[in-house]
Amino acid sequence: MLTGLFFISEKKDKGIFMSYYDIEEQETVIIYESATKLWDIYTTVPKHINRLKNEVIATISHVETDGEGKTIALRLKVEKLPSSYTFNR
Repeated sequence: MLTGLFFISEKKDKGIFMSYYDIEEQETVIIYESATKLWDIYTTVPKHINRLKNEVIATISHVETDGEGKTIALRLKVEKLPSSYTFNR
């Protein structure tokens, strides 16, 4: 399992605490597993987390949350990765 450090920042105007992985630790990893014929997707990038949660392409197998319940990492496996699926849009 991939791990990393996260930091806590405070929005002083609203008093909200938000946790994220440090920018140097944020990553999205997509691996094809030949033995299972599945794509394994793991991400700690907030933009990618939101996209994967909103565009349901598979059942999420692992969710990592911070102390406030905010999703800071996701892992899922899919049989077929859409051909147009890129994270640079």
